[in-house]
Amino acid sequence: MQYHIQLFAGMAEQFGDVITMELSQETVTIADIRTRLNELYPEIASQLSGSFFTHHKKLASPDELVLPSDAIALHQSAPGMETVVSKCGLYAITYDPIDADEVTSKVHDPSHGASLTFNGTTREFTQGQRTVLLEYEAYVPMAMNTMKQIGDEIADRWPSTRTAITHRLGTVRIGETSVVIAVSAAHRDACYEASRHAIERLKQIVPIWKKEVWEDGSEWKGHQLGGWNPHNTP
Repeated sequence: MQYHIQLFAGMAEQFGDVITMELSQETVTIADIRTRLNELYPEIASQLSGSFFTHHKKLASPDELVLPSDAIALHQSAPGMETVVSKCGLYAITYDPIDADEVTSKVHDPSHGASLTFNGTTREFTQGQRTVLLEYEAYVPMAMNTMKQIGDEIADRWPSTRTAITHRLGTVRIGETSVVIAVSAAHRDACYEASRHAIERLKQIVPIWKKEVWEDGSEWKGHQLGGWNPHNTP
């Protein structure tokens, strides 16, 4: 069976826009694809570390099943250190400390009677284990798109609401803020419900990973994809 992997940027310049490879199985996993790429192209191994696969334009986990006819792409992760802001100004990813008041100001509307601001901070103890710090990484283009998707979902479900989300990447120490979600609405019930929806959906669909660094070890945890290390090569 032939599987076609779309490449971009530097990898496309080096290996071409598409890599076609033969696999005997009619259905394979993303981990199988990654392993086969390493076997066929040893020189690509270093670039695979920290790169992400998408399946039909959605972030793919290692155990996700794919077919030969599916749209599979490999993206290099190069987020840089700059703040990225959506065109509408409501969604942002930054390496700098987050100003919660600034995020809240984005959802101000004189016709709204309620607003809520959620601050997600690094807690020191989780299930009796002491956390030293968190390190966040993201597939930034898709993270920006999915944060906007959350805002669109809220606007459809609770009309006239406004939502703003800013997430921090890099090192976030104890007590520091990693994410701020601000929501405003005409009435408090809609505001509470929309805020909770935003928080839960952020965990489910936004491709952001956190590395929990403890006193005696560390572990990568992906919000929507379970506990796996984005830098591992299966």
